[in-house]
Amino acid sequence: DEEVVALVGKGIVYDTGGLSIKSKDGMPTMKRDMGGAAAVLGAFQAAVKIGTRKKLRGVLCLAENAVSPEAYRPDDIIRMLSGKTVEVNNTDAEGRMVLGDGVHYAASTLKASTVVNICTLTGAQKIAAGNKHAGILCNDEALEQACVSAGRACGDLCVPLLYCPELLMK
Repeated sequence: DEEVVALVGKGIVYDTGGLSIKSKDGMPTMKRDMGGAAAVLGAFQAAVKIGTRKKLRGVLCLAENAVSPEAYRPDDIIRMLSGKTVEVNNTDAEGRMVLGDGVHYAASTLKASTVVNICTLTGAQKIAAGNKHAGILCNDEALEQACVSAGRACGDLCVPLLYCPELLMK
């Protein structure tokens, strides 16, 4: 069987924070919270253009996080695509919700043996890697090194983050 690679991108088209609303200074750049999905789409288009023969799948996790009558609320219990439930503590963590479903879909439905997710997930990444470097968290050292090398070659630099296998759920 040929390896299936899935690219999963977070695409929050606008993020107000939902009912856990962001400050007025925290919202102006939130139209860029779809950078992961845009990167997946661009990578997929590039792979098609160069005629890749790999089994490549793209999953775009698209949503808007706005205040509305349909908005999810703190204390809501959400059933994820996997069947697991999540209690919402802060509605400004919507990216984790859509990525959870996207990664599950890629692994279970698309049967991807390699899942790469790309996202603008947390401002804490700037503390870990700075403003000009992407953070990379990987459970495969060879893939991690390939990503770092590719980033150096094209100018999209990434910094490996600390992988803690003891934190994986059993």
